Amino acid sequence: MTTQAKGAPAAQAPKLRLNADWHDVLVNVPPHILVTVGALVDTHRAELATEFYRVMLADPEATGYLSHNEVQTRLHASIQRWMHTLFGGKHDDPDGMAALQRQVGEVHARAEIPVQLVARGMRLLKTRLVELLVGSALSREELVVAVEYVGSLMDLALAEMSAAYVRSHEQGARIDETFRMVTAGQNAALERHKQLGALTEWENTVLRGLTTGLHMPAVASLRSSAFGLWVQHKAPLLFDESSELERIAQQIEHLDGTLLPLIISRHQSQPFGLAQGDGSTALRDFLADLEETRFLVNSLFDRLSDMEVGRDVLTQLYNRRFLPTIMRRELGLARRQQNHFAVLMIDVDHFKRVNDDHGHETGDRVLQHIAALMMAHGRASDFFFRYGGEEFLAVVNEVDHKHAVQIAEKLRARVEQAEFQVNESTPLRVTISVGVAMHTGHPDYRHIINRADEALYEAKRSGRNRVCVAPDTTG
Repeated sequence: MTTQAKGAPAAQAPKLRLNADWHDVLVNVPPHILVTVGALVDTHRAELATEFYRVMLADPEATGYLSHNEVQTRLHASIQRWMHTLFGGKHDDPDGMAALQRQVGEVHARAEIPVQLVARGMRLLKTRLVELLVGSALSREELVVAVEYVGSLMDLALAEMSAAYVRSHEQGARIDETFRMVTAGQNAALERHKQLGALTEWENTVLRGLTTGLHMPAVASLRSSAFGLWVQHKAPLLFDESSELERIAQQIEHLDGTLLPLIISRHQSQPFGLAQGDGSTALRDFLADLEETRFLVNSLFDRLSDMEVGRDVLTQLYNRRFLPTIMRRELGLARRQQNHFAVLMIDVDHFKRVNDDHGHETGDRVLQHIAALMMAHGRASDFFFRYGGEEFLAVVNEVDHKHAVQIAEKLRARVEQAEFQVNESTPLRVTISVGVAMHTGHPDYRHIINRADEALYEAKRSGRNRVCVAPDTTG
């Protein structure tokens, strides 16, 4: 399981409605029905999980996601826990139950398990549960209530999972688009210049019409201009949900809906009267709004500076923001082409001591130097990330276990042999610890990252300045 994804503000209202639906279902079912269904699920959950995988693995679409032995082993137990929690859990905590379903949806999104497969599995479980209820000792009236309860609860669970899945994929799509722009060589400074130019061009179109002294021509709205279309379609991919972007949208609405019609109306009735009375005020407000919009655009791009070339500002390695994009791609290639890849988690040993003894500026230089070593000796197909603080992460592809360890060991040795100049006369040496994890077929990219992280901690626990490998958990 993972933590709940952050949803956009617009997604909050449906979620609250869903939580209210959970409450309605759970409080309106007689307690003895809740107990009976919960006991029935607990009694049969192991066989239900077995039946679920038997049917799902017979589906060619599902085998690519569920055939891995560890996935079957873990998810067999996981589905049983999920059924127990759903039907026998804390029925006085609908918010908690709803949050659990969103966490499950997040896992499905990371593993890229299609929603239709999840829905198919839910239908299968629902059908089997109804069959078990029909064979129970419940009366006809109680059976109707129990069947409706099971159906409603599983439908709500699927709705929560699907909503979380969609939100996660939308967020991933924005990050993917940013990465595509970066890898295509598009530059944030160039994009800034282009959009500010488009805004100025629209302004000049309006002002030219006003200064001709002739009948004001039809002026396209700012929203339908090149700048307005960029704000609607491309900017959200770059900037996610931001206050500046929301404010720009409000400015466009005010310019199009209030100021521009007022200016055009004033010009049509008195072509040369804009410098007087309400015409003068409208024109000043019009220009002021455009100036504020320029300021907001610049603010957006200023905050994008660490992504200008898609890299961490200090080390120039890839920004961690792009890690899901890379991992999803490598998992897809591995699934389709049976490729092997590894994740290396790298940490600078005793880095706090470097900062304390020599200052943060020296610490920054050490990180820059290690990053440069990675880039200089890495292969063109590998990806290097600043993971956080003194931690780095590498995704090395087209490697087997032996080759991945060799790459990690060579990097460790190069760092150990390097000298970092504190000043003209004082060399400094540092070491790194490395955790290596091979992709074993698990569809959730967090799995391999967590295994590499565990191997890294083992390297640090066992003395640092060494490479440790995560055990193969394919079973």
